[in-house]
Amino acid sequence: MQLGAIYEISNFFITNNKQKYKIVPHAAMLQFARSTVFKNVEEDIPEIPQHKFNFVEFDQLTSKIDINDILSDVIGRVISIKGIEESTINDRMVKRRGFVIQNIREETLNITLWGEIGDNIDENSLQAMPEPVVIAFSAMAAKQYMGGLYVASTSGTLFYIDPDIPETKKIKKRFSHSIQGIDFIAGSTKKPLPLEEQKTINRTTIIELQALNPYQNQETKFTVKATITELHIHQGWFYNACPRCYRQIKQSGTSWWCDNHGHLTTMPVSWYKINARIEDSTGGMNIVMFGKTVQSLINKPCSILTIQEGYTDPAVIPPILNQLKGMSKIFVIQFRPRGAFIDAIVIKSFDDDVQPLSLPAPTTIPSTETISSVTSFDPETPQVEGKKTAKRQLTFTKPVSGEEKSRSEEKLKKIKHE
Repeated sequence: MQLGAIYEISNFFITNNKQKYKIVPHAAMLQFARSTVFKNVEEDIPEIPQHKFNFVEFDQLTSKIDINDILSDVIGRVISIKGIEESTINDRMVKRRGFVIQNIREETLNITLWGEIGDNIDENSLQAMPEPVVIAFSAMAAKQYMGGLYVASTSGTLFYIDPDIPETKKIKKRFSHSIQGIDFIAGSTKKPLPLEEQKTINRTTIIELQALNPYQNQETKFTVKATITELHIHQGWFYNACPRCYRQIKQSGTSWWCDNHGHLTTMPVSWYKINARIEDSTGGMNIVMFGKTVQSLINKPCSILTIQEGYTDPAVIPPILNQLKGMSKIFVIQFRPRGAFIDAIVIKSFDDDVQPLSLPAPTTIPSTETISSVTSFDPETPQVEGKKTAKRQLTFTKPVSGEEKSRSEEKLKKIKHE
């Protein structure tokens, strides 16, 4: 196939479009097979536009944070480009590259490109192009970090430099007399620790961790292999947080108040706070997990549970949180003060060949219950299409007394004899 050519396509399937991370807002999706035929059309036909975007205005992206049923296309002139850096995402080192673009209203938007896509943008070529340089990014996911909005690339993201569309012409006309060039910013020279070092830094056991003075070790991060054995959900599982600092906020009349930032001009965000107990072979301790740490374990943002699935009461526990119990990980723990107290906070977790503890058998109840694990998808960690959702089935039965057992055995002997 050739880019820009026109084809007549036959022998394909039509299926329902995906429920999440759709690139285009159509109900149906074409699915090609080995028998699909592509015939090059050479006769004259009406011109088909080479590009089709569904651009979202910058000020509308806030409403799409972590709600990615349909991904977003954005366009703007390039203000700055940052060099390639490395981050640890889901236990693997991933490249990332940052951009800042500007629309015709002079609003700016931060862009993060994950993986190899950032390598495909040649800085020297951009420097040689006449200003302003316009880039359109497709299939982006709206995100939030430390109260700031940004959009991140997904597995379906493409970029187009100076695409031949009306929006490009409007932006170039708006900034035709601007003398501001592209600011090329060097990436951080500080490389993250190798993954294996992050997993083993200040390795300790729970009994050793409990012997430390937490007030004298607040600056130190410790790692411990352990299993989550209890969830103390009676204390709630989320709170309303300031979108800038993620501290808990309180209602003040018709608005919200943050002790750090005063009255909020934007809506609060839902933020995980899970109190739990972890254990290893030496003992157990209570820990607290917040926000992204919990999200990385169950692969679902808190806002999805509260906004889309309707779990707005901290006392009502979403079933997906039960997946946390029994998880064995390498936990990165840091002591942090909370008023007159100090908590052991899990700030990150890693997968490892941790042997899970044998948890006590669940209390039997006179019923049968099926629990299905739920898999959700994050655009920053693309999943394999068609991967089946794993299911676990636990059957609880009424306990059998010794007398009942004897009667059953006698009955079985009689049946065999007959």
